[in-house]
Amino acid sequence: MLKPAGDRSPDPIPLLFLAANFDRGGAEKILTRLAIGLPKAKYAVRVAALQGRSGAIASDLIQAGIPVHDLDMCGKGDLRVLPRMVSLLRRERIRVLFAFMFHATVLARLVGSLCRVPIRLSSERTMEGDGLGRRLVNRWTVPLATHVVAVSARVAAYASQEFRIPPDRLTTIVNGVDLTRFRPDQRSRNPRAPAIGCTGRLHAENDHATLLRAFARLGTRWPDVRLLLVGRGEEEGRLRALGETLGIAGRIQFAGEQADVAPWLARMAVYAQPSRTAGIPNSVLEAMAAGLPVVATAVGGTPEVVANGETGLLVPPGNPPAMAEALAALLSNPARAEAFGRAGRARVEAHFGEDLMLQRTEALLDRLIQRELHLRFEASKGWVPCGG
Repeated sequence: MLKPAGDRSPDPIPLLFLAANFDRGGAEKILTRLAIGLPKAKYAVRVAALQGRSGAIASDLIQAGIPVHDLDMCGKGDLRVLPRMVSLLRRERIRVLFAFMFHATVLARLVGSLCRVPIRLSSERTMEGDGLGRRLVNRWTVPLATHVVAVSARVAAYASQEFRIPPDRLTTIVNGVDLTRFRPDQRSRNPRAPAIGCTGRLHAENDHATLLRAFARLGTRWPDVRLLLVGRGEEEGRLRALGETLGIAGRIQFAGEQADVAPWLARMAVYAQPSRTAGIPNSVLEAMAAGLPVVATAVGGTPEVVANGETGLLVPPGNPPAMAEALAALLSNPARAEAFGRAGRARVEAHFGEDLMLQRTEALLDRLIQRELHLRFEASKGWVPCGG
């Protein structure tokens, strides 16, 4: 068993972020920004992945001086991950364990509780798509979590009801975007051949097929408009075949996975998000920060980000005619599209900046450490006993 560390050390508190993998997905991006952005005087941050074969975000973390660990899990039934995780928690004397994504969350709750890690957090990021089995496992294991962080108000409401999480163990912290990295002044659009773009992974839940079908409906009126897809995934082959079937393959660019999507956003005139599920979509936040008008599906927490008729247009999921109509409305009215883009940038600055996300996360950790470890942080001394 992992025995509690001494309570009077001024040293930074060991904190481990646990993810399913090191892919460059939305949740992994947020984990990376938190790991890099939390104050090093307070937290000795490490990051581990159940399956670390992809080095996409691992390289970003290593470059920032964050130690990374690959638990080398070969599949969902690979129980060898359990002793590896126990060894890591014990060796690093982890006091705070913060998990992202379903499998990492379940293991963090079970193994973290077994090892008596004092603070065990998990991040709820979606509210659709999980089958009955996953929902039951989440409900059964959530009592083992010290606290749950929801990525949007709608996700918080869903988690509270579905997983029976009491209010004092549930906090909403929305995603934040780097406002210096994504800026409107970086845009370099071609007005003669405007691009509709999307930067989501090519996975089924992101439903790029609906976007392709919507794009095909624009061809007669806007034959020079291009579709730019940034990302990689198991759906790429099927989407390429669909493009051929729809007769639009020559106007689609599959850009693959990109470490930095900002230059690709700069080429777009309109951003499209066709997902069937969402918590708070990072890709939409990045597009709005870059000054792009957005057409997105009204799922999950997306309506909390995109103000319909002010920063973009919301459409039902899985509805190519509705998405095509919304895209056409922005392509045919550039002044309105530009106004949406300016309003979107202002909205992100006010509510979804990375600094706000970091401040809220740090404040939550401070509260939990005070409650569970009875410590408070003083700039001149480090962590000291409460009341000391």
